[in-house]
Amino acid sequence: MIAIQNDTTGSIAVYEELIREQLQMLGHDTDSDGLNETPRRVARVHMEHFNFSADPIAEAALHLKPFDAPANPSFVSVRCSFSAFCEHHLLPFFGTAQVVYLPGAKITGLSKISRVITSLCQRPQIQERITSETADVMMHLRPQGVLVDMQAEHTCMRVRGVRDACSSTRTRLAVGGFRDDADLRAQALAMLD
Repeated sequence: MIAIQNDTTGSIAVYEELIREQLQMLGHDTDSDGLNETPRRVARVHMEHFNFSADPIAEAALHLKPFDAPANPSFVSVRCSFSAFCEHHLLPFFGTAQVVYLPGAKITGLSKISRVITSLCQRPQIQERITSETADVMMHLRPQGVLVDMQAEHTCMRVRGVRDACSSTRTRLAVGGFRDDADLRAQALAMLD
């Protein structure tokens, strides 16, 4: 196995060559103007999105940077965009994530929630796991409850197999008090766009 995360020269060159060979095996001229830089570009994309982490939840939780919540905390709702590559076809999927939480003693910066999701998307993924892992990370703040709602377009459904150009997928998970308390859950759901 070739590890490219910690090697910025040798392994990357080997990886680029593997991509070049794949294109050539498919009959493409990798010396053409359009393809001669493609192996380098693809290697960069893969390095951004195909990282390995032994504990992605702990790694993502490092982005939270908790600080004290106000005495009477209000619901917090953050909506952000995300993109990832599906682990089944290595094709991109992208969409929006909305995280609603009711703080306990700690809150985090709003941008940190987006950073958590970005961190979780930096390896081959499935939308259902990103939804669940986002909730798991947010529970590090010990909130009263967390709701994660994600909607995405999956290119694996659009360009192969079923080829459904209008498909989208929505996942939603409520944890903590939002799972157990119907009134809190209803208030959290009301926060969704």
